[in-house]
Amino acid sequence: MKSPRKLPERYLAPEERLSEILFGLIMVLSIISATKIGLVEGETSIHTMIIAALGCNIAWGIVDGVMFVLEGIFVRARYADLVMKLKSDDMNSAISVLRREIGDTADLILDEAGKERVYSEVMRSASHLQPEEPRVSKDDVIGSVACFILVFVSTFPVLIPFFFMRNLWLATRTSNLIAIVMLFYLGYEQAKFTNQNRLHLGLVMVILGCTIVIVTILLGG
Repeated sequence: MKSPRKLPERYLAPEERLSEILFGLIMVLSIISATKIGLVEGETSIHTMIIAALGCNIAWGIVDGVMFVLEGIFVRARYADLVMKLKSDDMNSAISVLRREIGDTADLILDEAGKERVYSEVMRSASHLQPEEPRVSKDDVIGSVACFILVFVSTFPVLIPFFFMRNLWLATRTSNLIAIVMLFYLGYEQAKFTNQNRLHLGLVMVILGCTIVIVTILLGG
C-alpha cells in the first residue's frame, strides 16, 4: 500500500482532493465558530472546542469514505447496465443510449461524421465486453481511506492555535487566519489543473469558503 501522503494523489482526482479538504475546512471552521458562541474563556472551553472539531471531522471523514465506496459501486453498476444496453440487438436503441451518455461531450469536439465514427467504434468495442459485477473493490476501500485522511488531516492546521494559546479570542483569530491561508493555497493549487489565474482562483476560494462558513452558522449549522 502506498504511503498515506500518496493515497489521495493515487485514488482521488484533483477536484475530489480539493473537495475533501474544502469540506473538512468548512466543517471545522463552522464547529469552531458555533462552539465559541456558547463557551467562555478558559482551558476547559478550548479543550471542548478541540474535541468538538476533531469529533465532527472524524464523523464527516467516515461518512465521506462510505459515500466514496457507494459511489464506486453505483458507477460500476451503471456501466454494467450501459454495456448490456450497447450489446442489445436493437441497434437504434443502443445508439440512442450512447448518444445520451456521451452526446454532450461529443457535440463540443466532433462534427456529425466524427460522432458517427466514435459511436460505431464504441459499439464495436462494447460487443466484446462482459459487464463487471458491481461489488466493493480494493481501490474503493483504499480510496475511502484517502477521503478520511484528507478530511481528518485538514483539521489539524486550523486547530494548532488552540493547543498553544489559552486566550480563546486570540486562538480563534489565529485559527481563522490559518484557514484563510489554506483556502487560498487550495485555490492557487487547483488553478494549475484548470488553466486559470492562480492568484484570482486563490482569492475566489477564500471568499467562497468564508461565505459558506458564515451561511452555515447563520442557518444553525
